[in-house]
Amino acid sequence: SARGIYIAIVSTKMEAGRPEEEIAPGLALLGNIIQRFTTVATTYEPNEDGSKDKCFISSSFDGTSHFEHDVADMLNLYKRITGEDLDMSINADSVEADY
Repeated sequence: SARGIYIAIVSTKMEAGRPEEEIAPGLALLGNIIQRFTTVATTYEPNEDGSKDKCFISSSFDGTSHFEHDVADMLNLYKRITGEDLDMSINADSVEADY
């Protein structure tokens, strides 16, 4: 963005059905807003963890800007499917690429 111009994300899980009111405290912290986009999205979560029917389903993406919940959900999904934690200790610089 241009000097003195910032990009910000204000998000929440809607609780009362009034999105404008629910994000108002976050928007107030930003001061002057040049342009704003408001989106309301329905999110879904699986009813079961997949252990009974082997149907493993992830949750919907949420409103976090760095995908914290989504990464945790994918790691949880991996563990539910394989029974093991994903080994994230691999140094990508020391592994031959498959390309």
